[in-house]
Amino acid sequence: MNYPPLPEHQIVTDDHKAAFFTRRLLMSLILLLSGVILLAMLLLVGIAWRQNEDAVQQQRFLLSNIWKDKRQSILTDIRDYAFWSEAWNHLHLQVDTVWAFDQQNFGPGLFQEYHYEGIFVVDGQGRTRYSVINGKLDTLPLESWLGIHAAPLIRKARSLAAAEGATTQNVIIGTTPALVAAAAITPGKVPGTGTLPGPPSVMVFVSRFTPEKLKQLGNAVGVKNVRVPTTTQDAFVAPFMVEEVAEDAPIIIRWDPRQPGRNLLICLLPALFFAAFVLGLIARRVINHAMSSAVLADRRFAQLKHSERELAASEARFRDVAETASDWIWETNPQGVITYLSRRFTSVTGFEISRMLGRSVDDILLHETEAVSLWIFQQRADGQRRQLRCYSYSAQNEKRICSLVANPVLLKGQIAGYRGTVSDITQEVEAEARLHYLSQHDTLTGLPNRVYMLEFLRGKLHAQPTAERPLVLISLDLDRFKPVNDAFGYAAGDSVLVEASHRLRGALNAGDLVSRTGGDEFMLLVCDLTNEEEIDHCCVRLQSELCRPFYIGQQELFIGVSMGIALAPVDAMQADELLRLADIALYKSKREGRNCWTWYRPDMAEQLIHRRELERNLRMAIVNDELKLYYQPRYCLQKSRMEGAEALIRWAHPPTGLIMPDSFIPLAEETGLIIDVSNWVLLRACTDALAWPNMMYVSVNISPVEFRSGNLAKRVADALHKSGLAPSRLELEITENITLENPQNALTMMQALKKLGVRLTVDDFGAGYASLNYLKTFPFDGMKMDRSYLHDFPQSRQAVSIVEGIIALGKAFSLTVTAEGIETQAQWEELKAISCQEGQGYYLGRPMPLESFLPLLNTPLLLESHHVEH
Repeated sequence: MNYPPLPEHQIVTDDHKAAFFTRRLLMSLILLLSGVILLAMLLLVGIAWRQNEDAVQQQRFLLSNIWKDKRQSILTDIRDYAFWSEAWNHLHLQVDTVWAFDQQNFGPGLFQEYHYEGIFVVDGQGRTRYSVINGKLDTLPLESWLGIHAAPLIRKARSLAAAEGATTQNVIIGTTPALVAAAAITPGKVPGTGTLPGPPSVMVFVSRFTPEKLKQLGNAVGVKNVRVPTTTQDAFVAPFMVEEVAEDAPIIIRWDPRQPGRNLLICLLPALFFAAFVLGLIARRVINHAMSSAVLADRRFAQLKHSERELAASEARFRDVAETASDWIWETNPQGVITYLSRRFTSVTGFEISRMLGRSVDDILLHETEAVSLWIFQQRADGQRRQLRCYSYSAQNEKRICSLVANPVLLKGQIAGYRGTVSDITQEVEAEARLHYLSQHDTLTGLPNRVYMLEFLRGKLHAQPTAERPLVLISLDLDRFKPVNDAFGYAAGDSVLVEASHRLRGALNAGDLVSRTGGDEFMLLVCDLTNEEEIDHCCVRLQSELCRPFYIGQQELFIGVSMGIALAPVDAMQADELLRLADIALYKSKREGRNCWTWYRPDMAEQLIHRRELERNLRMAIVNDELKLYYQPRYCLQKSRMEGAEALIRWAHPPTGLIMPDSFIPLAEETGLIIDVSNWVLLRACTDALAWPNMMYVSVNISPVEFRSGNLAKRVADALHKSGLAPSRLELEITENITLENPQNALTMMQALKKLGVRLTVDDFGAGYASLNYLKTFPFDGMKMDRSYLHDFPQSRQAVSIVEGIIALGKAFSLTVTAEGIETQAQWEELKAISCQEGQGYYLGRPMPLESFLPLLNTPLLLESHHVEH
């Protein structure tokens, strides 16, 4: 835009005035900018210092928490061992080092797994009767580690014996900090244990925090170089943490702190200095430009008029936005009377704007506890955005949830009214409620899930149930549910679960809770049962409901139910503990044959601990080569010649001795260790058989669990490849029940094994549910007749007929028939007479280690006498 030239005298005057005021203004701005930059630097330094302090506080907090966790952990561990009847018998009544150390009930395992360097048992006279130092049996007394603190610790532990309590404290052993826990040994809840005169023995655990353990402790929470200071100066230079120790010097822990503030200063201070320099250059340029532009100040009036027009256009745009926004806008006078509503109000509520103008805001917006107008009057113009959740009713009388925002309108410092917006958040609130419901309920059955059940259980426990009116927790698991999924698909399984949930809810009262905790597992919380008879009656009702047939289309299905019962307060008063005890009882029910219920007993937990210990020892046995193979010969009865041998596993457990397979194979199958055990058996059997004559084979039993794993053929191929044994010399014995769960998968697996060239034999034929179709469908090479058929053979004519029929059946299918359990010469002679091909039993040879078996390979079978010795 071109402006007309001003008179020369006016230009000079205006130049002088404009330059004067511009210079003062710019100098003020420069001083203000300099102050802002200086303040920013000071704030930056303050923020950096604060970040460093916060980092140190956080690390101190983390170290303190993990130290407390360690104290709680050692306290829990010593309770588990001290309040144990076996510890009372073997460490208090007598010190049995074989039980404690050799059998690893109270020995090196505490050092290897829990890292307790010192384990002590102090008798009633204060003598250290048992010591394990760094996992090794020792005679070191407790006082050599704790000094004068040993006696007070022992006294305090004994004072807590009546309440089965334990104590723990920090100590310094030499220069190394340590945690010490002590508890009096009690017989627990097992009655009938012996006693000794005098105070009880005390069990002591010591965990020393060496430099390496301190660093590992810090690394676990992201703190570097945690250590004990080696000098006085290092001890009192921040940061450090002090753990107070009763009657001793405090434990001081140092670490290398993170310094996020230092990095902030390194990054931002140079940038601020550079910005100050750049701003200085800009300010100089601005001053020069402003001085030359000051003469144009009076020509800005036209631009002001233009700005006013722009402002008017902006107000028009605001009106347009207000009328088309999703929220509706309102204004009131100071008394809360509505003076303006945007058009969106009609679209949302259905009311005409003209009907609402002049009415109170409380006629439109409602709140549960206070008038909306009172909340609006409390708002202040402090720049903070406050929201109130309220509700309104539409013209169709539908309740709508609203979010209200209000701000006062100031005119010359006085409130001239209020304005704000209202958002309809009904759908968002309903979505939140739905999400909250889904977070606490099972989506399939609609039952409460584990989260809801735990909250409900804790609430019931707060009501303090009594032994006369206990709180009954039932852990419930459906039997034979997995075959439903396998045979009919997951949709059928889901329908069974939904129907089961309906039956469970129908079998209980309104105040009881049924929750689905996962899979086919349910948890039931039952109230108002006063005695064991009523609880048993409830379990009978539940069992009856779930044992009724389920229908998938026209198919009728039957499942069972196993239940475990725990009571509060009899068994526990903590929700998590009560759940654990109920699960232990459920596990017992499933092991005892399913479709029953079991009450929790304290000895179940001990049995579970024993089982876990056996599992741990079995894992170690695989690593430590404690498993052994015994071989039982199999003879060709017509030629009296050894054809092969069956490999039978034994566990040479160092403390116990030789353990038979029926004591640990079921555990291996349940825990998945059977795969590792089977791999070892396959490789060892194939390797041992390499030293036998080429025509002899080795037979290995295959567990149903590993047969279903899907990779059996690959594992067998690996064993043959590693050992170098010809596939035709390996026979796999498979029980007939393997094929019943999934016949097609079983057939596929057997065909893969046959491609390798190995022999397949039916083990214990006749003891299960095999049929003629079974022998026809599956590619077996032989069958072993179950030993039960030889019990009355050959004295019973019926037994002879049955054995002859089984042999004839095997020959009809071109299978080699092996008779198991030959124990007498009469049985051997009769089996030869009826043309049984192979035989195995104690009369022909007992299972024996490899060194005893090898001399028999080239020795003919001599059975003319009434017995045979090997």
